[in-house]
Amino acid sequence: MSENEVRKNVPFLSVKDLVVEYKSDGQIVHAVNGVSLSLEKGKTLGLVGETGAGKTTIAKSILRILPDVGAKIAKGSISLDGKDVLNLPENEMRKIRGNVVSMIFQDPMTALNPVQKIGDQIAEVIRLHSDEYTDFEKRAKEMLEIVGIPAERYSEYPHQFSGGMKQRVIIAIALACNPTLLLADEPTTALDVTIQAQVMDLIVDLQKKYETALLLITHDMGVVATVCDDVAVIYAGNIVEYGTKEQIFDHPTHPYTIGLFGAIPDMNEDEIWLHPIEGLPPDPTNLPQGCAFSPRCKYAADECRKEPISVYKTPDGHDCRCCRINEISTQED
Repeated sequence: MSENEVRKNVPFLSVKDLVVEYKSDGQIVHAVNGVSLSLEKGKTLGLVGETGAGKTTIAKSILRILPDVGAKIAKGSISLDGKDVLNLPENEMRKIRGNVVSMIFQDPMTALNPVQKIGDQIAEVIRLHSDEYTDFEKRAKEMLEIVGIPAERYSEYPHQFSGGMKQRVIIAIALACNPTLLLADEPTTALDVTIQAQVMDLIVDLQKKYETALLLITHDMGVVATVCDDVAVIYAGNIVEYGTKEQIFDHPTHPYTIGLFGAIPDMNEDEIWLHPIEGLPPDPTNLPQGCAFSPRCKYAADECRKEPISVYKTPDGHDCRCCRINEISTQED
């Protein structure tokens, strides 16, 4: 097998046993607790979970843009195309940000500089991170056209754009240097439903055009069903279920994943009420012993509250961090 063929089988992004902590008011916030995932070029992995589960922290760890004060990657490794980014000097990391890996942030209102022209903000990214383009303004105008904004609007300011158009500008910034990996942090949350669909279609079209790997952070299972190849369900800083989209949607196994699907309205059923998961996520400064989901889980037993739960293989071959999967599958059937 040739070297190129070997590299094709190696994930572009590999995260192994990642642990991230924040220090706040003398307490340790356990934000990410041993996350492992991988992503190949051209593929899409969806990170799904409630607010505070650690999804954004994972993305920021990949880019190494966690706050300098109070945040610490306590354990684990992150590699991009075989290169360990956690041990790179900052000047090398700057060459990776924007050029190899880029990020679409959640809120376009705060991601843009309100006193700088949008065209100049796109051009600045190209100037700082790309060796491919020398005419920065020309490339910035090309990116505006690619995301559906007339190039004539280059000299306008963020306040002159709607929320959906601002998000298009953010996408233009993120893709201006043709990154190999795109991190999209709930890119449609702040938009209305119609614009959400347009923006997601735009991201997917551009991903296919540039053969970009996409790590998509979202609450929307409908978006996951449409866009993703693989799905990682995260709870309290750990992946509780991980598999292909088909495996997760056809055979959800972890009680938390089952609960997420139970909270989605089924248009084919005559239901009056949804079935949300009872209770609240745990305090990340004081996580429960054993399974973090056990206080909210109707299947929890004594064994769930003693030791950290290992990853088990489900009958269809995907990963589930639950020691009760046999009992759950029997009751669900």
